[in-house]
Amino acid sequence: MHRFTLVLLFLFTAAFHGTAQVQPPARESFDIYLLMGQSNMVGRDTEGMASQVDNPRVLAFNPEGQWLVARDPLHAKVGRIECGVGPGLSFAQEMLNTAPPNKTIGLVPCAVGGTPLKRWVKGGDLYEQAVAKAKLAAKNGIIRGVLWHQGETDTEDQKNAETYEARLTAMLADLRADLGAPELPVIVGQLGEFLALQAEKHPHLETVRSAIQHMPAASPHTGYADSAGLADKGDKLHFSAAAQREFGARFAKAMQALQGGPPGTSYDLWPEGKMPGKGSRDPEGPRAPERTDATRITNVSRPTLTLFPAPGKEAAPAMIVCPGGGYGYVVIDKEGSEVAAWLNSKGISALVLKYRVPNNRAGALQDVQRALSLARAKATEWKLDPKHLGIIGFSAGGHLAARASTGFGTRSYPPIDDADQQSCRPDFAVLVYPAYLADKQGAVSADLDLTADIPPTLIVHSEDDASFVPGSKAYHQALETAKKPHEFLLYPTGGHGYGLRSSLEARAWPDAAAAWLQKNGIMP
Repeated sequence: MHRFTLVLLFLFTAAFHGTAQVQPPARESFDIYLLMGQSNMVGRDTEGMASQVDNPRVLAFNPEGQWLVARDPLHAKVGRIECGVGPGLSFAQEMLNTAPPNKTIGLVPCAVGGTPLKRWVKGGDLYEQAVAKAKLAAKNGIIRGVLWHQGETDTEDQKNAETYEARLTAMLADLRADLGAPELPVIVGQLGEFLALQAEKHPHLETVRSAIQHMPAASPHTGYADSAGLADKGDKLHFSAAAQREFGARFAKAMQALQGGPPGTSYDLWPEGKMPGKGSRDPEGPRAPERTDATRITNVSRPTLTLFPAPGKEAAPAMIVCPGGGYGYVVIDKEGSEVAAWLNSKGISALVLKYRVPNNRAGALQDVQRALSLARAKATEWKLDPKHLGIIGFSAGGHLAARASTGFGTRSYPPIDDADQQSCRPDFAVLVYPAYLADKQGAVSADLDLTADIPPTLIVHSEDDASFVPGSKAYHQALETAKKPHEFLLYPTGGHGYGLRSSLEARAWPDAAAAWLQKNGIMP
């Protein structure tokens, strides 16, 4: 009888995923990710499940504590509602696309539909179950991150919505502590835009959506996956299967950016021995003493352009990303790869520019002009739309972006190859808390040519950035006088150097910038 029961259990397990139990690889080659949240992490649309193709390098942890080749549905059925396609499988596949060939991804499904956050905080039943399941799975591999999508239920109650950010922040801190991984990467996914179509059921939707978007600022080592443009399955509540597969890719891009690894592919800006101007005398490396909130690279003598392609197979609009750093260093993650992940979530390819520093504004200008021309020359190879190539810059990078969008009429170096026959004019520009736009007398800096055919420009700043907001105001007024197409977003609070992590009023800038990009025909 006991043997018969075991056989039935095995058959149920195999039938649940359509695959039999497998032995996971060596621990160091097995990267494990937890899938936590409610029904949109589980998935409710079953379209396309019948034609799944198994990938032996993607495994799932079943309710009996066994590893199987992963198939949708990843989660076990709870109650009467069938499970469907969630973001997990496409997340894993996207992670494998840039992983070493010996890597295998393990997914640990923990999500349960219709569950409020109070069941996920420490002491809640689902929290304790997830921690126990994670520790059991970790005997075979290494937990590399968490995917979180939850909050629909909490939009129904004002108190729950208003405390959502604080409660989720505390939960993530507890989770990291209980798993013994204080820097464990967590990606929080945004709620579907379609929930707004049932405002009466989700009266506090925007409060929770705002909290989710601000989690990277509230919780260290937390990233964000946007849901913009992702469709529902027809019920105004759950993502369609196609949307879930796209969402999984967005989760992966955000996870890779947070982990500081792929998908970026770096290219030298200049052919060997052909770089104009000068580099640094010292070897490239982290700025010392280094703070822990971001990665700052200095002594750059070999400038690079790192491509983060947007999901999809078609040519995408693209932006050169110019990190800040006062022209002394380059903040390569907070104002580079994290911004690239955000742009990717909007369907925009990103090219992060590591330009020459320190104290080399002439070299930086040469680098950004070369980057724009090179991106157009490589548009076919890199799947970029050369007619929708823009630029975004932060702090000193904002100044560099402004120079690129006003000084393209005169190339700052003699052309060296066919790439330099391409235009170095950006098609649009976004300047986020730009520095150095005004001189000491408050006039627009002389290195910005206001007579040029300046492309549509968005300026983002806050009143409490006393050192640099006067420059943005002066530039805005000059563009206004010259009748150049632009908008100026001025927030009361925000400070300087926050990237996508602001917890003050400037935290609204990414959504506002996305709306501006859409209005200008850059985003679909």
